[in-house]
Amino acid sequence: MNYSERALLEKNRKEQSIKSVYYNRYLLVRYVTAIFFFTNIYWLISLLMSDSSLYIVPLVLIIILLTSIAEQVKIYSSPTNNAIYTKYCFITLFFTNAVLILLTCFSSSFAQLYPFLVNQNKSKVFVLIILIAGMLLSALILYRLNKIKYNEDKHYQRIKEYEKVIN
Repeated sequence: MNYSERALLEKNRKEQSIKSVYYNRYLLVRYVTAIFFFTNIYWLISLLMSDSSLYIVPLVLIIILLTSIAEQVKIYSSPTNNAIYTKYCFITLFFTNAVLILLTCFSSSFAQLYPFLVNQNKSKVFVLIILIAGMLLSALILYRLNKIKYNEDKHYQRIKEYEKVIN
């Protein structure tokens, strides 16, 4: 390998490294997205197996999550600090969990939404805890996305320091 090939290889390695570091700003977002995605898949399967007519709720959430996942994959090839679809996805998840809390507490649709659980207060408390955890995770991710959007996250400062070191 001659000098120009080695220099080109080193330049490509540095660019790839910086791209990976920018992509890793969204690591927590990707993990939480995966949690919501698989939770909704399991919920959808449970509703379909029990012939519940409310299977549409997790199905719509899965479709919304898929747009977020597609955006996150796209962020790797073209880094951005404004993940619009992911933001709307987590806003939707937040409000869906809030509506589900209301339906769980004040509606008779508990058995249709959660046919795999016994319609008792213990089950309702369990579901409420899960839904509140979902709201907290959604709020955390929205906060994180806002920090990333305005380059106020800790990773951004590390990225800038890293760029100085390798250049």
